[in-house]
Amino acid sequence: MDFNALEIGFVSIVLVCFIIQLLYYWIVLARPYSYMQSIVDEKLFSSAKYPPVSIIISVKKSGIDLLRFLSNILEQDYPTFEIIVVTDEISSDDEETLIRLKNQFSNLYSTHVPEDTRNISRKKLALTLGIKASKYDKLLFTEPDSLTHSEYWISSMIRHFSDKKTIVLGLSAFENANSLSQKFMAYDYFFSNLQMISLALFNHPYAGNGRNMAYTKEHFIEQKGYVKHRILKQGEDDLFINEIASGKNTAVELSANSVILTEINDFRDWKCHKIDRMSTQRFYKRGPVAFWRFETFSRLVFFAALISCFIYCAPYESMQDFLFPGIALLCFIIRFSSQLIVMNRILERLQLEKFYITILLFDLFQPLINLYFFIYRLFKEKENYTYRYENR
Repeated sequence: MDFNALEIGFVSIVLVCFIIQLLYYWIVLARPYSYMQSIVDEKLFSSAKYPPVSIIISVKKSGIDLLRFLSNILEQDYPTFEIIVVTDEISSDDEETLIRLKNQFSNLYSTHVPEDTRNISRKKLALTLGIKASKYDKLLFTEPDSLTHSEYWISSMIRHFSDKKTIVLGLSAFENANSLSQKFMAYDYFFSNLQMISLALFNHPYAGNGRNMAYTKEHFIEQKGYVKHRILKQGEDDLFINEIASGKNTAVELSANSVILTEINDFRDWKCHKIDRMSTQRFYKRGPVAFWRFETFSRLVFFAALISCFIYCAPYESMQDFLFPGIALLCFIIRFSSQLIVMNRILERLQLEKFYITILLFDLFQPLINLYFFIYRLFKEKENYTYRYENR
């Protein structure tokens, strides 16, 4: 057989990237599944293992169903917990709902962000007010656009606290994905959360999701709140965890009971979430960022070499012409099968909707979409900073 250097080069690149991709999926991204297999869900609790908890929630004016959201949290099966809601320009209807629920539940409290507050992120101020008003040392965070998956959310998260483990990271996922665009948003959101959780399980935590995470009040006091990144509007969750988390003090909670479900409202909300993450990502620890960028790079090179291999070996006039494309196609099939197995096993264990053939499309376009948001963020840089910073 007579092969030229270019043909050998393309198939070699396919094979190298194929091996790299399999290592990412079967070693790193599969880690949550093996972790879940080793954990036994505990629904019975004792006051010693499940200490009192303060749940901190920032509620800004929006179209959320506040009654449904707070009822979902208040109905949690847990011995002692309080809910502190910090409002920011909410509607009169939401105010009435909050007052009615406070009269009904003695463990529900509320305060509000002053209307004339400037020169600081209102979200960070809201959370600061809530944390300072909290009675308990264990702090649990979520957001009003989300719902718990079960009545054991609090107990599932708090069971990991110990003398050594003072941070707990949970998982959040989108629900009600109907259209193709919504399914892509759900895939992208789940994949980014899976990346965060996977490295945390390898003792390299680098970020947290504000919809589902917990830490002790001591961390907040030690860091002097969000002062290190006060010029940014974002970062109250991921950057704060990036600063305080280590392999020794961070635990991961992964179970169907602990998942927080977020309904996909529209493209604009998802876009805001993506831009927020792009704005804060450059402040992350360098190692995890480089690690996942290399995954993206190897993925894109794999697809580029795969396509090049098929194009260059055309027009397929002999059996020899089919050899390298056949090897490339086999690599593609094995990689795709690995994605389906790893992702769907985790989704099934978490009782979430699975992905199938759409992964092929999402997997290719996700890096391109991320590139778009990266460039978009560069042109909207000033919008990521507080008023004071913009007027220096």
